[in-house]
Amino acid sequence: MRTSPASRLARRSVLTAAGAGLVLSACGNDEDEGGSGADDTAPPRPEESSPEPQAETVTITYVGDAFPGKHPDRMPPDDDFFADVKHLFNGDIDVANLEGALSTDEWSKCESGCVYFTLPSEYASLYADAGFEVLNHANNHAWDAGPDGAAETREAVEGLGMHLAGHKDTITTVEANGITVAFVGFAGYAMFTDLRDPAACAALVAEAKSSADLVVASAHIGAEGVDARHVTAGMETFAGERRGDPIALSRACIDAGADLYIGHGPHVMRGMEVYNGKLVAHSLGNFGGGQGILDNSGWLGVGGVLSVTLAKDGTVKSAGFASTLMDERGYPVPDEEHRGLDAINELASDFGPDAVTAAPDGSLLLP
Repeated sequence: MRTSPASRLARRSVLTAAGAGLVLSACGNDEDEGGSGADDTAPPRPEESSPEPQAETVTITYVGDAFPGKHPDRMPPDDDFFADVKHLFNGDIDVANLEGALSTDEWSKCESGCVYFTLPSEYASLYADAGFEVLNHANNHAWDAGPDGAAETREAVEGLGMHLAGHKDTITTVEANGITVAFVGFAGYAMFTDLRDPAACAALVAEAKSSADLVVASAHIGAEGVDARHVTAGMETFAGERRGDPIALSRACIDAGADLYIGHGPHVMRGMEVYNGKLVAHSLGNFGGGQGILDNSGWLGVGGVLSVTLAKDGTVKSAGFASTLMDERGYPVPDEEHRGLDAINELASDFGPDAVTAAPDGSLLLP
């Protein structure tokens, strides 16, 4: 039976050395709930010694753009959008970029040519059943049902015990393993903290850091498509929109206190780097666009699950990546050819000595 998002926050992570790197495994509580039968009040025998205390850590998994269909012409069937990849969501806090509105309120976001990703609010259960604790909503489809639809989305998500992050000037805090983790999100539109203003984003990160142990910052940033796989310096544009400066924003967020930075929006994977000891993943690519709402051809269909274990002080203890593909339905499935790992290694050339590379087993090698 799959545990609820709330109960899963009690799990702890175990780190074990393996060669030159670290391998992460998650485990539950194996203690006998009925007790051992021993006298719990008796002092330990002299020959017994207490184990060394384990450093407090929290494991965060993160996936890119994910939405199971759209109303009214591409409604998802009753089958489970995340069925083939649920086993990969094994963090203490599992996060997805919710690329749409869980509401069917009518809203006009432009005069013509707009694409709308909306679904009835009951589809929030697909994310809850998959085990997600946090859904990021700072992206260009979050407002497809307007402000009332965004409010309905929040109500649906929170009603199932999950958290919605990324709305303007909001800080979403989750506790796991005695560690408080704050999530903030940015996008280049008026209803969000504007990523084209790195100072404003940094101020929100600093505010989050003042009351949380760790901060995860994410941004729907950068140009789109197969020609946008490489991170470029300066402002990126797409379809006449100024889509932000990925390098400047990631550095501003980390300088202000972010412990992990995740980019999304290009619909393709981008490279990863380490800046001031913190992991920066510039885009995790498309994770799933059900009923073909997202193009799954070539690199547009390649994504994956990023897993990062952080100590309470922000130190990266380990990181890994599980490659996925979108199948013919647009559903996420494991990629046996591990093209996501190939992408990480190919795109490492963007960052020189600061680049993150991937080992064949999916471990990420941080400089």
